[in-house]
This record gives sequence, C-alpha cells and structure tokens, in this order.
Amino acid sequence: MKQLYGYVMLFIYSCLSSILMLLFLGGGVAIFYFLKGNGFNFPIDQLKRAIVFGCIAGSAITLATIVFNLIDKYSAHKRPPSDSE
Repeated sequence: MKQLYGYVMLFIYSCLSSILMLLFLGGGVAIFYFLKGNGFNFPIDQLKRAIVFGCIAGSAITLATIVFNLIDKYSAHKRPPSDSE
C-alpha cells in the first residue's frame, strides 16, 4: 500500500511538473512574440494543450518508473548472491 501511495504521488507530481513546464514554454514563446512587436498572444487553447500533454507526459513518466522498478525487482530475484572471496 505504501508503494502504491508513492506511485500515485509520483503521477501527480510528474503531471503537475510537466504542465508547469509546458505553460512556461508557451509563456516564453508569447513573451518572445510580444518583444518582437506582434503583441502578447497566449490563447486558451494553449492552456488546454498544456494540460492534456502534461497529463500524457506525466503518465508516461510514471509508467516508465513502474516498468523499470519491476525489471529491477525481477533481476534482483534472478541473480544468485556472489561470493566475495
């Protein structure tokens, strides 16, 4: 149960960090165009796109973590202990 809680928190953290990163990138592009003289344009569709793609990226990050942890557990059970002598 403790491990499931960790994965749920990882999922939430990775989704939020991905959404935040995409919003910063979109804001950076909007500021670039503002400084270029074309006006500040940050449409609501960009916000929706950042949320959707951030959740997709967060899901992929969490899934990759789970798969790699399962591979590590399987490999640890498969290897016999080595003698240090």
